[in-house]
Amino acid sequence: MPLALLPLLTRLDATGRQLLFQWRGPIQPPDDVVLLGIDEASLDPQLSDFGPWPWPRALQAELARAVLRKGARRVVFNIVHVGPSSFGLSDDRAFQDALQPWQDRIVLSASLVRQQLDGFEQVQLRRPWDASYPVGLSAFSMNAFGVVQAVPGLARLKGMLSAFPEPHPRPLAHLAAGVASSPGDDGIDFLGPSGHVPVIPAWAVGTLSDDSWRDKTVIFGSTAPSLGDQLETPFGQQSGSEVLLSAIAGLQSGRGFRSPDVSHLVALMVIWLLLCQWRIASPSTALGTAITTAALEALATGFVVVAWFNGLWLPGAALMLMPLVAGSLRAGDQFQRESAQRRFLHSVLSRRVSPNLMRDMLRSGQDSWTRLGGRRERCVVLFTDLVGFTARSNVMDAEALFGLLNRYFEAIAAPVLQEQGLLDKFIGDALMAEFGVPVHRGDRAEALAAVRAALAMQANLETLNRELEQEGVEPLRQGIGIHCGEVIAGNLGSSHRLEYTVIGAAVNLASRLESLTRQFPNYPVLMSGDVRDLIAEDVVVHDLGSHVVKGWPDPIAVFGLISLRSDF
Repeated sequence: MPLALLPLLTRLDATGRQLLFQWRGPIQPPDDVVLLGIDEASLDPQLSDFGPWPWPRALQAELARAVLRKGARRVVFNIVHVGPSSFGLSDDRAFQDALQPWQDRIVLSASLVRQQLDGFEQVQLRRPWDASYPVGLSAFSMNAFGVVQAVPGLARLKGMLSAFPEPHPRPLAHLAAGVASSPGDDGIDFLGPSGHVPVIPAWAVGTLSDDSWRDKTVIFGSTAPSLGDQLETPFGQQSGSEVLLSAIAGLQSGRGFRSPDVSHLVALMVIWLLLCQWRIASPSTALGTAITTAALEALATGFVVVAWFNGLWLPGAALMLMPLVAGSLRAGDQFQRESAQRRFLHSVLSRRVSPNLMRDMLRSGQDSWTRLGGRRERCVVLFTDLVGFTARSNVMDAEALFGLLNRYFEAIAAPVLQEQGLLDKFIGDALMAEFGVPVHRGDRAEALAAVRAALAMQANLETLNRELEQEGVEPLRQGIGIHCGEVIAGNLGSSHRLEYTVIGAAVNLASRLESLTRQFPNYPVLMSGDVRDLIAEDVVVHDLGSHVVKGWPDPIAVFGLISLRSDF
């Protein structure tokens, strides 16, 4: 699998390096390397006397001799002189005679030409006709997109020239810069787009002062697009001579790029892999892992960029792929487990509050479910209990008792949730619920919700009792008390276990109203006068008078619920 990814990673690295060049932009051209260009103007018979290409070698030698006389350190011909001159032997002799005094300061070039012939690739090493001069191979290595990236090192050069007899020519850039060839490729620090480096046209040689050439390496080669020799670079198309100038300038100044040797690269990758594993294994949540992965990606990117600016090629795509893959796998696994946990918690919470209320609570982002303590709220409290069930439970089998209670609570809990109430707690055979906490819709709306829930409880209990009678089980009878008032709502308990509940006089009064239903067996649902006043136009009730209840200083107006007016 890693080997299958290698071509993709190589292409990504190539893309990244091209983008870095474009991000950095052009840099200052060197002062010690100049380009004597065979440009379009020099080829135009109306603008110069040189005529069309190819020019006689004697003319090329005269141009080279002119700059050498003016103090040029070296002249590099980026023109391959293969075989005898088409202008005759006298042209070749004139070339030799003109440059004889500066033979050690002339560098000629060879080229490697690949051609398709009858379906086969034919490779030719074209050397200059005169072997008395130093000869360098004018060749560059390309990236996966065919963009020039480096001067080939000894290892690559050996592979390129293995089919040809030795001695092999060294790379022209190394020879011209006066540096030793390294085993690995020397990445070219491109100076900028075509035209960024000033080109001295061949026709202008005689017009410039000696300072233009003194102690400088002069590259003599084609820059005219009509002559071909155009190469793709990170800054777009450039002539081969412009690329050669960037290569020589970088080599002479110590600028350029190198890849780390294999041992250092392996050590780097192992250390980075261990670091990624250590950091990505630390977060306990998917979000934490995603943030850590992003931080590692940023670190890898910064590391690669800093290394690039310091002349070191690092496998950036592989360095960034490691935390991306590891982080994605771990974050995905964590997200799945967290989703399962959320679904579980959602199911637990949904058994206490209605789905709509739960969505409102989650959307509001309030911390009332996690903060110890409470605050004053208004709500409607509903308290319900089974009548005479304590004595009955004393003689029942435990398993049967639990089964009966669960069926009963299933019947009466559903209406609370349907009316967006809060199932506060089950106390033996009693249930306590609130309407209006933690989200309050107004006293009247909450009172109506509680009344609808109470009537639905009664209807569900009738259905359950019919089932119990068919099973030969004694039916159940319940009492319900409803009151509206101020409570303290919040989390009660400890930091280890919290219970969201309400406390206060309103809760006690709802419980007292429920107990009062024993005195009015025909009215199993009793409400306080406060609740009746809120919904007087919506309900049919029977005034049961005022009653003194335990713990309450004044008599309480009590009403027996008959139905909603809409039911008539």
